[in-house]
Amino acid sequence: MVLRKYAFLIKANGYPPAGLRTTLPGDGFTSIIFASGDIDALVAEAMAMVAEGIQLIELAGGFSDEDYARIQDAIGDGVPVGRVLYDDKNAARLKPGWRK
Repeated sequence: MVLRKYAFLIKANGYPPAGLRTTLPGDGFTSIIFASGDIDALVAEAMAMVAEGIQLIELAGGFSDEDYARIQDAIGDGVPVGRVLYDDKNAARLKPGWRK
């Protein structure tokens, strides 16, 4: 499979609950970025992206294990979902509760 449509989802307080979406077009490759502080909006957006033909979704570091599972369950097995994780050293540098 040639990757042509990639998505990156960001969960962080401070973004509107309905979310912000932007597209970064490239030469034969498109990246779509969506950010929201609301997991329900992020799940809905992931489902919409799959319906639009997205080939890969990556989640930023603010997603909990439960958030990851909700997105994976909602979109099924047709599209791979990756996530940003921190090693122990860098996780220790994050403020407690940052994944709310």
